Amino acid sequence: MAAYKKNIIWIVPFGLVSISFLFFQFFYPYHLFLKEQIQLFLYTSDYFLSYFNKPAWLACYSGDFLTQFFYLRGGGAIVLSILFVIEWTLGLIVIRKITSSIKESIWALIPVIADWILYCDTLNSISVSVGFILVLMLFLIYATISNRWLSTTTGVIMAFTGYWLAGISFLIFPFLIVAIDLKKGRLSLLKWMVIGGLVFSIPLAMRHFYLLTIVQTYIFPAFGTQSLLLPGSFIVAITIPFFLKKFEVNNSLMTRIVLPSILIILLIAGIMGRANFRFEKILSLDSETYFGHPDRVIELSQKYNLKDRRATYFTNMALAKKGILADSLLNYYQPASYGLIIPVTPDENWQSIFMSSEVFFLIGDMNLAQHSAMLGNTFSPYQRSSRMISRLAEINLINGDSAAAGKYLRILSKTLFHKKWAEKLQAMNNSAVSDSWLTEKRSQIPGEDLLRKSNNYQVSLNFIVEQNPGNLIALDYLLCFHLLNKDLKSFKKAYDQYGRKIKRDVPLVYSEALLIQLLTLHATHEEVLSYAIYPQKVKDFSTYTQLYEQTKGDMNVLKERFGKSYWFYYHFATIQQK
Repeated sequence: MAAYKKNIIWIVPFGLVSISFLFFQFFYPYHLFLKEQIQLFLYTSDYFLSYFNKPAWLACYSGDFLTQFFYLRGGGAIVLSILFVIEWTLGLIVIRKITSSIKESIWALIPVIADWILYCDTLNSISVSVGFILVLMLFLIYATISNRWLSTTTGVIMAFTGYWLAGISFLIFPFLIVAIDLKKGRLSLLKWMVIGGLVFSIPLAMRHFYLLTIVQTYIFPAFGTQSLLLPGSFIVAITIPFFLKKFEVNNSLMTRIVLPSILIILLIAGIMGRANFRFEKILSLDSETYFGHPDRVIELSQKYNLKDRRATYFTNMALAKKGILADSLLNYYQPASYGLIIPVTPDENWQSIFMSSEVFFLIGDMNLAQHSAMLGNTFSPYQRSSRMISRLAEINLINGDSAAAGKYLRILSKTLFHKKWAEKLQAMNNSAVSDSWLTEKRSQIPGEDLLRKSNNYQVSLNFIVEQNPGNLIALDYLLCFHLLNKDLKSFKKAYDQYGRKIKRDVPLVYSEALLIQLLTLHATHEEVLSYAIYPQKVKDFSTYTQLYEQTKGDMNVLKERFGKSYWFYYHFATIQQK
C-alpha cells in the first residue's frame, strides 16, 4: 500500500499536466485565445485599484494576470495544467486532514475534473479557480491552529474577509470548518453558526455597494451558476469518503481500478457534453484571421468544410486577401450574402458582434469598422477587450486621428504582450513616416463621408467602391454581394461601371454570371466578345443550358459537372440566413 501511495503521488500530477496540456493545446486552444482577447490586463495603479469595486479582488486580479498569458501559443494550456495540479495538491491535503481517506489522491481529482469541464466554456474565468485555491489555502491555515479561542477568532476574521478575497468559492468555508472540527472532536455550534452566518450574509449585505443582483452576488466572479460546480464538487469529494471508508479498506484493489475508471468516464462525458468543438473550429478561423494568417484560414476551412455563415465569413476574407475571392467563391459554402458580412443587429450574440469589425477593416470602411469595434468592446463580457482596443488604435491611426490613436496605444503600452506592437504604432503616430501597411490602408479611405444606416451594407459597399474604384477587395465584395443575392442586374451595372476598368482576367464566377445576364438581355455576339470571357466558358454555358433543358432542371444530373458553377447556384441555391 505504501508503494502504491508513493507511485500515485507522482503519477497523478504528471498525468494531469500531460493530458490537460495536450487537450487544451491541440484540441481546444482557440477558446483560450478568445479568453485573452476579451480581457485587458494593465500594469497601472488605477487598474489595480479598480478591482476593489467588486468582491473577490485578489482572485480576480490574479486570475486576469494569468489570463494574459493565453496570448501565447501554449500559454493557456500551461497555465491551466499548473492550476489543476495546484488544485489537486491542495485538495489532497485538505481531504487527508478531514477524512483520513487512503484514497485522498483519487478523491482530490473530483474538483479538478469539474474545473476542467467548466473550462470548455468560453466564459469560465480563471478567477473562480484562483478563488477556490485561495479558500483551500485559508482553510489549511485555519486547520493548523490548535487553540480553540484562537481558531474561533481566526475563523471569524476569515469569514469577514474571505468573500472580499475569493468570491463564490468561499461559500464552502463553513462546511470545511464543521468537518475539521468534527474530526478533532470539537462541537462548537455557536462558532459554526456565527461563521456560517457571516459567510452567507456578508455577500447579501454588500451587494448594493458592489452593484450586484442577488444571483450575481452569490456566483461572483463567475458569469453563471454552473461555476458553483467547482466548490460543490469539492464538498462531494469530502463527503463520499465518509460513507465509503470501510469499502476503501476492504476493497482496496477494486477502488484502485473502479474509482479512477469512473472519474475518467465522468471527465470524458463532461467534455463531450460541455465542449463546443464546432465553435472551436470557428474560433480557429477567427483567431488565425486576427493573427494575419489567411493561408492558414483557407487550409482550416477546407479541412472543416463547415456549413456555418461565420466560417464562410472568415474564409471569404482570407480569399479576398489572397486576391482569389471571385475565382474561389463557390468552392465554399455560401449562405447568400450572409457569409460576406456579419450583421450587427439585436438578434446577434456577443461573439458575432465581436467578430464583425474584421470585414469592414479589410475593405477600408473605417467608420463601420470603428462602429463594430466599439460595439464589440461594449458587448464583450468584460467591456475591456485587448483585441478591440488594438483595432480602435489601428482605425484611428489610419484615419489620421493621432489623439485618439495615441489614447488607445498608451493603454496598450501598459500591457505585457501588446506593448511592443503599441510602441511600433506609436512611433508611426508621432511621425510623418508610415510603412507600406499604413500607406495601403490610408489609400482605401474615402475622400468624403455619407450618412447611412450602419446595417445597410449594399449602400456602404457602393459608397466605398464609388469613392475608390481601385479598391479591389471592396469591389469584389460588392460584386459578390450582388451575385450571392442573385441580383444580376445590379451586378452587371457595377461590373460595367467599375469591374471592366480593372486590368485582370475575368474571374470565373463573374464570367458565368455575365453570361446569364447577357443572355437575358439578348446581347449580340460582339457584346459578349467585348467582355473578354474565355471561349471555353461560353461553350460550357451552352452545354449547361442544353443539359438543363434536356433534364428539365434535374439538379442531381447537373451537380455532377456544374455543381461549383454560378449557373448551378443561380438555379438551385436557396437564399436563407444560417
